[in-house]
Parts: sequence; C-alpha cells; structure tokens
Amino acid sequence: MFRTHTCGQLTAKDIDQTVTLSGWVDTRRDHGGIIFVDLRDRYGLTQIVFDPEVSESAHGGGEKIRPEWVISVTGKVQARREGMTNDKMDTGEIELFVDEIKVLSEAQTPPFELDKDDVREDLRLEYRYLDLRRERMQKNLQLRHNIVKIVRDYFDGRDFWDIETPILVKGTPEGSREYLVPSRLHAGSFYVLPQSPQQLKQLLMVGGIDKYFQVPRCFRDEDLRGDRQPEFTQFEVEMSFVEQDDVMDNVEMCFHELMEKLGQDREWKKFLVDEKFKRITWQEAMEKYGSDKPDLRFDLEFVDVSEEAKTSGFGIFEKSDRVFALPAPKAHGELSRKDIDALTDLARENGAGGLAWYRVGDESGPVAKNSTPEFLEALKTKTSSEDGDLIFFGAGDFLTAVEPLGAVRSALGDKFELKNQKEFCYLWVYDFPMYEAKEDGSVQAAHHPFTHPKVEDIPLLDTDPMAVRAYAYDVVMNGVELGGGSIRIHDQKLQHKIFQGLGLNEEEIQKKFGHMLKAFSYGCPPHGGCAMGLDRVVMLFADEPNIREVIAFPKNQSAQDLMLGSPSAMPEKEVAEQNIRVIEE
Repeated sequence: MFRTHTCGQLTAKDIDQTVTLSGWVDTRRDHGGIIFVDLRDRYGLTQIVFDPEVSESAHGGGEKIRPEWVISVTGKVQARREGMTNDKMDTGEIELFVDEIKVLSEAQTPPFELDKDDVREDLRLEYRYLDLRRERMQKNLQLRHNIVKIVRDYFDGRDFWDIETPILVKGTPEGSREYLVPSRLHAGSFYVLPQSPQQLKQLLMVGGIDKYFQVPRCFRDEDLRGDRQPEFTQFEVEMSFVEQDDVMDNVEMCFHELMEKLGQDREWKKFLVDEKFKRITWQEAMEKYGSDKPDLRFDLEFVDVSEEAKTSGFGIFEKSDRVFALPAPKAHGELSRKDIDALTDLARENGAGGLAWYRVGDESGPVAKNSTPEFLEALKTKTSSEDGDLIFFGAGDFLTAVEPLGAVRSALGDKFELKNQKEFCYLWVYDFPMYEAKEDGSVQAAHHPFTHPKVEDIPLLDTDPMAVRAYAYDVVMNGVELGGGSIRIHDQKLQHKIFQGLGLNEEEIQKKFGHMLKAFSYGCPPHGGCAMGLDRVVMLFADEPNIREVIAFPKNQSAQDLMLGSPSAMPEKEVAEQNIRVIEE
C-alpha cells in the first residue's frame, strides 16, 4: 500500500509503530549526514529522518530527493528528542526514521516558492495545480467544502429537495449578457448558459415541488472585478405558499448556522431583534448610506439638508432637488487637502460633478464663502458637528446626490480604519424599486421581470411606474451583497402586464416568455426565493480579497484560463459543424 497514515495523523500514541507515508517533499535539510525532510500532504506535515545508521540504502535515497518530489517512505515512529518538539505541528511530538524509500515521481524546480505569498497572480494562475498545493489555497477549499455541506444539511433538514436544472437553456433578457452555445442539429439556433435557474425554479413551483434547493453553476458574459467571474456558483432556494418574511427567515437562519459552526473566530455584530438581522428599506439605505449594500460596521450616516439648502445662498445647493451632508468628525482622524482631492476624484468617478465640503468654523472654501451664516449654523446643529469637523455634500437628483457620497463614506471607513476586519455585520435591504431607468430613457426591471410589485403599489403601474416598489430583498454583509431574491409573480395577467410595462409587444412576449405564461395558466402557487453567491460567502468567511482565491480553477481579470490556455481557436472543421463561420478582422 502507498500509506498507512496521512502526514497529519501521527502523534505520540503511534510511537514504535512501523508505518508508511506518502506525499510531497516540502523541505529538505542535510545536517552533516542525517537528512531531515518535512513530508507534506493535504492533511499536514510529518518530519521524516534519513539516518545512515538506520538504513544506508534509505539514506542514499534521501540524498537524491528534492522539493516537490513525490515519495513513499516506511519506517518506525519515534519521539523527538527533548527540546526538539514543535507545538505548531499536529505531528510535532514525533518523527519517522526511514527504513525504505520509493520515489513515485520526480519534480522540476517550481516556477515560484510555494511557501511565499508575494507571487504574481498571473504566474499562480498559470501553474494553478502548484498553487493549489499551498496551505492557503487548501484551507480555502476546505472552508468552501464545509460551507456547502452545512448549507446542504441545513436545507435538507427543512424538507427542501435538491434538484438539478439544465445548463443548456433558452436565452432570456434578465440583465447580463449571456454566453451563446450554437446548436449543431438546429442550424442558426442557439442555447445559452444560464445566468441563473430563475425560470426553471419557478416552474418547479408550478410543478408542485414546494421547496427547492440547489448549488448551481451560473454564467454571465460581463466585465470582471474582484467579486465576479464568468462562471460562478450560487446556493439558492425557492418556496411555495410563502411571503417575503418566510423566505428571509429561512435564509437568515442558514447564515446563523454557518456562523455557529464556522464563525467562532469572528466578532458577530448582532444587529438582531429576537435573533433577526437588522432590516432596512432600500430608501433608508440610500438616504443614510448612499448604497443598497451599506457597510454598517461603522456609523457615518448622511443627514438630509435639502430644505435648509434651498435658502443656503450656495447656488449649486439651491438648484438641486436633494442635498445630503456626510459629517466626518475630526475625532476619527484628520484629512489633508490631498485626502480631500482624492475623495473628490472618487466622487467624480461615481457620477458626481465634484465634491463640496466645509470645515466647520473655517471661513475658507467655496461652501463657507458662498453660504449664509444661518445655513452654516443650521448645518452645524443638524449634523451635530463641532469646530474642525469636515462635512461633505452630495447634491442633484436623488441618486446623483447619494451614490457618489456613498463611495466617499466607504473610503472614509477605510481611511479612518473604522471597518473591523474580524467583524461580521449582516442586514437585509428590502423594498427595492420595481424599475430602473436605462440610458435611453426606457425602463428595465431593477431585479428581474418576474418580481412581484408590492400590492399597494400595483395601481401605480399605470400612473407612476418608477414609484413602484417590489417584494425584493438582498442579504448584505460588510458592504458586500451576498445574495438576493424576491416574491415572484404568480398571476398570469399581472405577469403579462409587467412584460408590457417593459416595452415588449405581444409577439416579443410570446417569443421570449410564452412558456412561462402558459405554465401560469395551469395553476401557479404564490412563491418566492433567494439566491446567494457561494464564492462571495466563502471569500468573506476566508477573509480573502477576491473570489479567485476561493475557486479551484478561476479565470483571470480578462476571463482567460492561463493554465489551460482558454479561450482558444478551434479547428475549422469543428467550427463549421456548428454552422458557424469565423470572419477574420
């Protein structure tokens, strides 16, 4: 056999046993005739010793091996000498004196040191199979496994069925660009890779499944960033005969389960009432924090000074629909003019024309010079500011006023070190807008077109659609959206009306969504669900900077697999079989 034990298993109770271990040579140290090697596998390290007095042939083999060679060794477990134990290793009380060695695989010198963190990411991704040997990556993948197991067990224990849905599906306009898959058998027709199993899980509810659960792969052909990949994993649920709170409670208690089993080393900021996460509306989140996924680990909040600004004397404020103030108390730290300029650039990057600011009690600066004394005094009082505190402003229509200021708030949280990295702070944001405006002035579904409008807002669909709120909700932690969901439309007539409100004519409705409307005509239960980004959840639990660190084989920022070399050109014959012709630019 290749091994009787793993490299993280042997302890003092195994002393005097003859065992066989297999693994990779982690380090090799020659101490004047006696060779010490740390042998590594997924489970840990064991120090093995090649002593010529124990076995000359084994010692000869130990002289040849090098780091990352794969070997199998047999020998006797002995206690380490007094003072030579290693409390940092599970196997630190013992060492294995080798009687026999077999070289299973030789290895070239790796292109980077596996115990170093300062390695270029593109090199790590090119040699991902080597990167996966590192302790950091193996811990992350073990954590990912543990999270998936806990989630599966949680929903299984509550009568949810795990049901797989297809990967090749019909293209539907749900927001993000889809990956197209040509059909060989049906020339000119395409499948798409699913952005999510949204319609399929709703159809499962029509089918009477009642409670569905899955950990599906999803695909979106969109620009990448630290928390996005072209292919990603969700864990999601769909439930029949439920209201919004029922879905939120089930998802919330799943995160309670994760925290109890995996979050012991984190400070859980329990914004809880009767063990429930804090819940705020989208409107409140935007008015207080300028974000629909606010980080509540720190308390900087906006103050609405729209009324006071109308008679401020400051032209920009007086012409704006809304004006919000963000106090930055000097107690948190000082901000230089260079810092303010950097925040101004950040505000511009997020859609503002600039960033007005006022240092309380200081007459310099555009706001102080051009505003009335009454406005400045009212500002000081309303924001509870003191002399020397800074106040930043957002002005314009509602979103233009709050969103850039939200980016400034987050940057101040970083600058003042207000974000406790050991803290988990959860909340729900709900009552999202039903619609959002596109650049051309038309509207699109803010979540997706199957989201149910709030019952009291349904009359506004005909008179003021942009004011309609939806039964939509996101679960947020530390400024990151972990997932979201909604109560779905189950009435065929209302669903048809929503499609019309999105500017679709009857032909388009039937072509794109006729299958859903047909299904609803056969009796559809009220239902709703939620989908969470597994990669993001693991990233936050692992305290990693991006999701590439918690995915075994991720793509880089250009959606390339540097290890396999994909995407890549295909032979002309194979392309032609798919009824496709590549045109050279």
